[in-house]
Amino acid sequence: MEETIAPYQNPQFKKSKVNGTVWVVLFAIAVIVIGGFVLSRQQKKVPEAKKDVVVEKKEPSPTAKPKIEKSSVKIQVVNGTGTPGQAGVVVKALEGAGYSADNIKTDNAEKFTTLTTTITARTDFEEIVNDIKDVLKPTFEEVTVDSSNLNSDSEFDIVIVTGGKLFEAITATPSATVTPSSSPSPTVGVTPTP
Repeated sequence: MEETIAPYQNPQFKKSKVNGTVWVVLFAIAVIVIGGFVLSRQQKKVPEAKKDVVVEKKEPSPTAKPKIEKSSVKIQVVNGTGTPGQAGVVVKALEGAGYSADNIKTDNAEKFTTLTTTITARTDFEEIVNDIKDVLKPTFEEVTVDSSNLNSDSEFDIVIVTGGKLFEAITATPSATVTPSSSPSPTVGVTPTP
């Protein structure tokens, strides 16, 4: 009797089909591993290839200075010409610009020979100095900012020395001055005595 073997029952056929599937899966895994390796190497090489790229060095931005309130600024106004009321004119102009009269003190200079109005300030008061300079321009012909700064132990934040035409005191001599009187003065007669 002859045995008939069905083709689907052939053990050799099943083995080759399994072996083929295993090879296809192994091939796919190998492609994925190799492709991943190649891609990862390319990504690592990109920064190395750009060695000639210049990186711009950015300076840190300066920190903003705290805003100084005008009403808190301590100011000294020194009359440098001797003109009566000149320091008072400066005080009124500063008050009109928002500075507090309580923080403004006036004084007279030792000599009245200042021709230019000068502003001297502590460090970091540049913005206030520029504002005061603008406030005083209509009043004085020449306003300058002193490049030296006030000492840190100074009582004042800003010192303004007024300048301009020199004050000349008018002196009158008794022999040359005659003042008319508005009321009649009594006449006294002088009689000679023997």
